[in-house]
Order: sequence, then structure tokens, then C-alpha cells
Amino acid sequence: MTRKFTQLSLLLSVTALAVLFSACAPPTAKLSVSRNDVKAGEPVTVKWETKNAKEVMLNGEKVDKVGGKSVIPADTTKFEIVAKRGKKEARDSASVTVNKTKAPAPTVTLRAEPGAIERGQNTSLRWSADNAKIVTISGLGEVPASGQREISPRVSTTYTATALGDGGNATASTRVTVSDPPPPPTAERPRTVEKAPEPKAPPVADEFLRVMQPVFYDYDKSDVKASEQDKLRRLADWLNQERNRSIVFRIEGNCDPRGTSEYNLGLGDRRARAAKDFLISLGVDPSRIEIVSYGSEKAQGADEGSPANAPSWAHDRRADFIYVRGGDRP
Repeated sequence: MTRKFTQLSLLLSVTALAVLFSACAPPTAKLSVSRNDVKAGEPVTVKWETKNAKEVMLNGEKVDKVGGKSVIPADTTKFEIVAKRGKKEARDSASVTVNKTKAPAPTVTLRAEPGAIERGQNTSLRWSADNAKIVTISGLGEVPASGQREISPRVSTTYTATALGDGGNATASTRVTVSDPPPPPTAERPRTVEKAPEPKAPPVADEFLRVMQPVFYDYDKSDVKASEQDKLRRLADWLNQERNRSIVFRIEGNCDPRGTSEYNLGLGDRRARAAKDFLISLGVDPSRIEIVSYGSEKAQGADEGSPANAPSWAHDRRADFIYVRGGDRP
């Protein structure tokens, strides 16, 4: 009986000492941040952990003993955790430096050399951009930061280069003026000599026109509608015939008159490319397909207040298919 009493007394003493030690243990605190240097607007994760504390404050705000939070500091900030237990306290801190240096604004230049040509001639687009991540040119799509490209527009066209970077965006435009070539001088011939007949288009060009009809698009869209896809399948079947495999043709993207010239040139380019990609998926060799965007240059549509016999805007939202060469028939 005496032995059991002694063991019980010893156990109670040990428990009492543990409680007394815990009550007297000083608090501890640890704080960390995910990054010490950030750009303005970037988030930072602050984490902390305390022990033996009855009250925990983070930069003057009462928080849990263990926790974390994501913050976006507006300026360089010092984060401090304070753990208190009675008169005893523990502190830890970490600082985050906010870099407010603004990224430089992008710049871009664009010019055409020469700026005026006759129909059928080439001109060279030259461009250069600085502080840009993405550079696009209407009608050409995404391009390198600097370079040049040979083009041969059939109508007068305005090209716009857009440079996008961390510091914003910049644009530059240039216009290529296309004129009809002067008629050749008429040579005097004896009256007895008959005038040579005008060259006729090869029969395959007329056959191409009978097979292919324009493909129409929804407003502000460039994907090929399900209702128009049969036209492209019919053309692909015809082009993939052995006797037609040398035919080269052009897809011309067009838009209705709504929207800016720059936007419509880009939309017309996307429409022509969508038709090209659809034909390629059906086995047509991409080297046989040329594309060009006329934007709204050829638009003839009118709004609802125009005469009933006037073409509609829907008629302007189309891709035309033009025979270029090849497929000679005996």
C-alpha cells in the first residue's frame, strides 16, 4: 500500500512540474516571406508560426498562432510577427522590396519602299520594333521584331504594325497606292492586217469558276460555317483530281464596311487563312494556295435602310477563289 502511494505521489509531482514548466516557457515566433524583391502589383506569401503564445499580432493585426496570407504590397514593406505570453514576447520580421521601375514603352516603325506601284508590281514592307514581345502587321499576321517582306497588293492598301510589350503598345501605318498600268501604245498597222485576237483565259479557269463559289462568314467571325463547308469539300475533290493537281489559285478575304480599315484587313486575312486551312485538311497542297486580304476595299453592301435590290452586308463577308495558273487542257 505504501509503495503504490509513493508511485502515485511521484506521478503527480512530475505532472505538476510539466504544467509549471509549460506555464513558464517563453513564447517563440518565426516569420518568412515567399520573395524579398517583387515588381509593383506582384503578390507575396507571408507565413508565420508561434509557440507558447496567448496573443499573436502581425503588423498590429491579431492573427492565429500559425498561419499564412497572400498580400500585394504597394511599397517596400516590413512584416513583423509578435507573440506574447504575459510580459514575455518574441518577435520575428522580414522585409519585401517593391520595384516600381516602369517597363519602357515599345516603339515601332513601318514603311513601304516604294509606296506607289502599278498593279502586278512588288513593293517591300520594312519594319522595326523595340521593347516589344509581340509584333503583328495587318494582312501578314505575327512577324519578327524587325524585317522586311515582299508584297504585291492588287488594290491600294493601308498596312498597320502593332507592337505589344510590358510597357504598353505602339502602332505605325503605311499605305501602298496601287494604280493601273498605262495602256501599251497602239502600233500603226496596215489596214489589211487584222488585229490579233485577245488572249482568252484557259478553259480550266472557267471550269474552276463553275466548281467554286464564294464562301460566306458570320458577322465578325472567321471560322468556316457548317453550311459553307460543302463548297470547300467540292473544291478539294476537284483540285485533288490528277489532271487538276497543277492548278494554283488565290483566296481573297473580304469584310463588310463596318470597323476600321486596319481591323478589317486583319479579319479578311483570318477568313482567307481559315478557308486555306480547311482545304489543306482535305489534302490540298498548301503550296498551291495564295492568300490576300482586301478588308472592306471591295465592300458594296448597304444597311437595312437601303433599296431592296442593293447587296447586303452579309454579301461582303466572304472569301473569293481566283484561278491563277496551271491545269492546262489540250
